[in-house]
Amino acid sequence: MNTQQQQQAIRTNEIAKEIYRQIKATFNINVLWSWGIAEQRAMIYKDMASLGIRVNGYQHKGWVIIALNEGKDLYNIYLLDKKQNVKQTIEDVYVEDLEILDTLIETGEMNEQEYKEKVNTTYYLDSVKLLNL
Repeated sequence: MNTQQQQQAIRTNEIAKEIYRQIKATFNINVLWSWGIAEQRAMIYKDMASLGIRVNGYQHKGWVIIALNEGKDLYNIYLLDKKQNVKQTIEDVYVEDLEILDTLIETGEMNEQEYKEKVNTTYYLDSVKLLNL
């Protein structure tokens, strides 16, 4: 790896860390846990420094790529399925609008009550199965 490649890798890593810091500032830890994050990667995606997270949410299972469009100072969000096919693209997301991630990954169009009921039903039924009741 030459010096220019090393510098690009360092810059990409710094941007990915900043994206993750902004996500952590947007959501409490319980929301992040609900996404079932299995992996995080700093990467270049579509020629943009990005953070990739592999999630296992109610609405989306696969990769979520949050890419910094430096020219606009906005994010592009890409949802990729498990085979890495792009399922959805959302462009020009402001940092204060990163809350859309929870809608895309976990809650969808459910309101808070519907989401809580789904979680309770899912976990209650899973625990019943585990107890063989």
